[in-house]
Amino acid sequence: MFELFKDLSGLSNLTGLIMARRLIIERTLTQTHPHVWRLVAPNPSPMTGPGTNTYLVGGPKVVIIDPGPADETHQQAIVAALQTLHAEAQAVVVTHSHPDHSEGAPTLAHRLNVPLLSLGSPLPHNDSLQIVLRPSTFDLEPSTLTILHTPGHTPDHLCLWWAEPRLLFAGDLVAGEGTVLIVPPDGDMAAYLDSLRAMLALSPQAILPGHGPVIEDAPALLQQYLDHRLQREQQVLALLAQGYTTAAAIAAQIYADRPEALAIATLQVEAHLEKLRKEGHFGSF
Repeated sequence: MFELFKDLSGLSNLTGLIMARRLIIERTLTQTHPHVWRLVAPNPSPMTGPGTNTYLVGGPKVVIIDPGPADETHQQAIVAALQTLHAEAQAVVVTHSHPDHSEGAPTLAHRLNVPLLSLGSPLPHNDSLQIVLRPSTFDLEPSTLTILHTPGHTPDHLCLWWAEPRLLFAGDLVAGEGTVLIVPPDGDMAAYLDSLRAMLALSPQAILPGHGPVIEDAPALLQQYLDHRLQREQQVLALLAQGYTTAAAIAAQIYADRPEALAIATLQVEAHLEKLRKEGHFGSF
C-alpha cells in the first residue's frame, strides 16, 4: 500500500476518464522485460494507484508474484496469461500479507496446484495464507530468482532479485508513483531504511514495483527514497526540539499547506517518532 498525495479528495471527471482508459490498457498482459509479464489487478484507489501489479516471471515454468485481491476476473486473467504464454506456474509468491497483494493468493495457488510462498506470520485478515519458507530461490533462465527479506513496510515484506538481468521485484518497498506508507505497529521505519539500503547495494537495473510503472532509474529512486525519509527525520527532530511532541502536532507543522494529507502524514510521522524513541532521542528534549 502506498500513498498518493496528489489528490486524496477524488478525481475530476476528465481525469477519471483518462485513468479509466489507462486502466483498460494496463489490464492487458504486458511484457516489461524478456521473460517478465505484468497484469494490473482491478483494484485502483488513492492507496493502490492503478491497481496491484501481478508479475509472471520466467518460462516455460513461471513464478507468479502478488496475485492481488480476491477478484475472480483477475484470477481468470492470470490463468489465461499462462495459457497465452504456453507456460506453467511453479509457485505463487506474495511480497507481503496486505490484502491488496495476497488476498487472492490462496485461491490461485490451490487452482494451479502450486506452493504459496511468503515470509513471517500472516496478518489477521489473511488467516488462510500458508507460510512456506522454502525454496528461497527459483532456477529461472538466465539466472536464479532469489527471495530477500526486506522488512519495514510490514514485518513479512520480501523482494525478489533476479541477478542476471538485475531486476528487483519490490512489492511495496517503493512505488512507481507516490511514496510508500509506513504505519506502526506493522510498519517499522528503521527496518525500512535498512531494507532500502540493502536493495540499493544491489544496484538494480530496473525495479518492478507492486504499484505503478516500471522504474528504470532504480538506484536513483532508491537513493531518493532514503534521502526523503532522512530529511523528514531531521524535520521531526527539529520540531521535537521546539516542543512539539505528538505525531499530530508535528505533522500539522510539516504539512501546514497540505491539509488533505494530514491524516496519512500523521501516521508517517508516528513511524519516525517510534524509530527515534527506540534510538533514545527523546531523552535529549
